[in-house]
Amino acid sequence: MDALFLKFQNYLISEKCVANNTLEAYKRDIEQFLQFLKKHHNVDFLNQVTSLHVKDFLKHMRQEMRLGPRSASRKLSALKTLANYLSSYHDLIPFTNGVVFPQLPKQLPRHLTQEQMQALFEAADGDTSLPGQRNKVMLSLLYVCGMRVSELVELKTTNLNFEEKCLQVSGKGGKERIIPLPPELILLLQAYLVKIHSHLIGPVGKRQTEFLFPVLYSGKVSHITRQAFWRIVKDIAKKSGLMHRISPHVLRHSLATHLLKRGANLRHLQTLLGHEKINTVQIYTHLELSHLRELYDKYHPRA
Repeated sequence: MDALFLKFQNYLISEKCVANNTLEAYKRDIEQFLQFLKKHHNVDFLNQVTSLHVKDFLKHMRQEMRLGPRSASRKLSALKTLANYLSSYHDLIPFTNGVVFPQLPKQLPRHLTQEQMQALFEAADGDTSLPGQRNKVMLSLLYVCGMRVSELVELKTTNLNFEEKCLQVSGKGGKERIIPLPPELILLLQAYLVKIHSHLIGPVGKRQTEFLFPVLYSGKVSHITRQAFWRIVKDIAKKSGLMHRISPHVLRHSLATHLLKRGANLRHLQTLLGHEKINTVQIYTHLELSHLRELYDKYHPRA
């Protein structure tokens, strides 16, 4: 493997403090690019790469791999991050200079209506087992607080502050943010900690853990995985009668959609969801305008 690529990975870990999921995604995308270079251009090292190679890779993704513009953009973003690092730390000319991102289709993230969300919660209520009650708490936290699923599963009991009525979340890149907890959710969490939490990993007193949603894997206590919770959400959706493809991330988009319809602005949404840049949430602007159009057409006297 190219030595510069290894140094780049160390830079992401030590200086950028990227999340493990982000690091793995960068590694996959860049390794795919390096394999392409070796196979199609007989290029073995990053200091030999030019913008023509990157453009040919984009063409290959579009024509041969049949990747859509969103997937191609993600891979190009990883390459641009690498190129900027090589320029800043190793005095190489950025090999992505002049390479533009594919044009993305303007579409809203998939989301559920408030009625569909209610159906999900009613389905979750139907499972009164210990794991079922845990699942209801997780579903409530994910939707009410708008967290990423990785943030949810890694929560610890120490992240909860009932006195201040808030939750501390460690987001992308280890960036902390505070999310307010409404009274109903506080009561749900308090009941969960008293009645459910310690029973999830065996007899009370036998094991202790700070993980808010612990599980036993091969006799060791860990937090529930993202993949396991994805299956839980899918199962609850099936029980609720929803025919949509659903994932934990859909619930995050659903909250954003519902808040905008109730009058929240994009800055507030950016803070709640933990996005570094406002343009990340500007995809919801179309929704906000379309909702205003509906209100205008319905209530304006001259519409």
